[in-house]
Amino acid sequence: MEKIVYKNIHRLVRISKEIKKEISYIIQKSINDPRFNKLSTILDVTISKDYSYAKVYICYIKKKKFSKYSSLEVLNHASSYIRFLLGKRLNLRTVPKLIFLYDFSFLEGKKISNLLKNL
Repeated sequence: MEKIVYKNIHRLVRISKEIKKEISYIIQKSINDPRFNKLSTILDVTISKDYSYAKVYICYIKKKKFSKYSSLEVLNHASSYIRFLLGKRLNLRTVPKLIFLYDFSFLEGKKISNLLKNL
């Protein structure tokens, strides 16, 4: 079997890093919804091969008055506005449609760490 090598893999990585940086700035400065938890971290951005979709994985610091699902609803509802601002900040031919997802890797790592600590 031959190994398939994509020519634009480095470009995908660079664009995903830039999108990650710019979305985190936009979220902190431009989203003023009281249902949204500002104490959020963007962990990763994956872009489709045709640059039309981007999955943005996000994690929140837990606060009692904020729900992670309501914050995700706010972000997914504001994704077209965030995409518009992203298009102003980045010089891309097509700005990908954004899909915000919650990343459970931090919680899983914490659970594994507690299991190892209790051994």
